[in-house]
Amino acid sequence: MQSLKVLIAESDPLLQKLYSDVIINDSSFTLLKCVSNGEELFDAMKCVDVDLVLLDLFLKDFDAMADLDELRKSYSRTDYIVVSSGENPELVRKALCIGVFEFLVKPFSFDRLRAALKNYQIYHHSLTGRTRPWQQEDLDALLAMKSHDPSWSANRSIPKGLQLKCLNDVETFLKEHDATFSAQEVGESLGLSRSTARRYLEFLTMSERVVVEYAYRRVGRPEKRYRMALL
Repeated sequence: MQSLKVLIAESDPLLQKLYSDVIINDSSFTLLKCVSNGEELFDAMKCVDVDLVLLDLFLKDFDAMADLDELRKSYSRTDYIVVSSGENPELVRKALCIGVFEFLVKPFSFDRLRAALKNYQIYHHSLTGRTRPWQQEDLDALLAMKSHDPSWSANRSIPKGLQLKCLNDVETFLKEHDATFSAQEVGESLGLSRSTARRYLEFLTMSERVVVEYAYRRVGRPEKRYRMALL
């Protein structure tokens, strides 16, 4: 999949560096630029094609109440993860009303930021890469990404003998990695037997949450390997 282009709009140089390190160390994203104020933000948006902005609402020369609307109007295909203080409830409401993907209240953990980025990656590619008609349950699952709900399977019935927590653990493990995994590898990572991991993986495959790829060997049958599917 093509990497997603990210712009960081943050006035604090230390936070710029920390956010940059998270982006640079994730091959799913490409860091385009860091800006420190509203003027630089709008100038950058005019010059580069941006998929996602990490945005602090309290930038100098940035009137969030008005400029959020301007950003949405002028760059409708760009998404935003707000990384900001939550001290102004009306501003939080404004950001949510214009449809920011996530609002991370400072201070937050970098694991939380990484989770937001992973959710956005799946959300973006699911929207732009979809070729078959949408079903309601698929849209429900996709929209759940915006509420940071990792338990997509909680909205679906599961067969007797499978545990919801274990199912979510398997799904979360695959979400957190871009590679493919065998049932043995998933089981070892989560403390499950290969046969148990395979049951959960096969159920997720039947539910179109996971896809199978085959690794062909010189001898014997090809190995089944699993990865998260686009919705």
